[in-house]
Amino acid sequence: MTLFKDQVHTISFSTPPIAVTLSDNIIDVWLCQLTDIENRNPLFLPQLSKEEKNRAERFKFDIHRNRFIASHGFVRTVLAKYLNCETSDIDFLKGEQGKPYLSISNSGNLQFNLSHTQDVAILAVTKDVAVGVDIEHNDRKTDWKGICKRFFTEPEQEALFSLNTEQQANAFFDLWTRKEAYMKVLGTGLSLSPTEFTLSVFPEKPTLIKHHSKKFKPLKQVNFTSLHLPEQLDSYNATLAAASEEYTCCYYQFT
Repeated sequence: MTLFKDQVHTISFSTPPIAVTLSDNIIDVWLCQLTDIENRNPLFLPQLSKEEKNRAERFKFDIHRNRFIASHGFVRTVLAKYLNCETSDIDFLKGEQGKPYLSISNSGNLQFNLSHTQDVAILAVTKDVAVGVDIEHNDRKTDWKGICKRFFTEPEQEALFSLNTEQQANAFFDLWTRKEAYMKVLGTGLSLSPTEFTLSVFPEKPTLIKHHSKKFKPLKQVNFTSLHLPEQLDSYNATLAAASEEYTCCYYQFT
């Protein structure tokens, strides 16, 4: 269940225009329910790179392999719309900490980030500035209290455990998406420990309170958006982060 339903406004994801373009300070956020497009996997698979195909083959179970192919087909299909190229022509490179990005010859300063969990994927696309997005399914059996004590800073723990008991688990998953989005916008992944920075906790708007890391420098500016998904996805939390002073989001449903 999404946090504090009476305090948030769900996002309406619309059908995208036939031709998509990006203006300055615009972030397009694409939502995809992978089970709706897995029937297109026979078309997606030939479009993937050799590395992506090898990764798909390493999955033991079909459900995970199908989700991987669908999510990567989703990304390639969307990015091809902005780049005006064939999906198979898109060339992905990886940063020092493994964050994928587009080769200079293809990108035109296009920046993107993908997150998926269970059968839902979310993709953020912008230009010129780094972007990070994370989505988590919060209806699962997990030792979230143990994870919280291990990976959250003391101020974050204090804020979370000060909430009503019935709100704490959802607040945990919400904060986890904030943490992941911050690590992804920095491009560090888990090379930056979640304990090396402190973020606000819901119901506060997502904000960077302090960057403690000495290994990785903080961004000059970073802003967050809590992505309150449609009601049928109210067991998911998602957060967007961008290295930008201000931006406007457009929300699209991929079909």
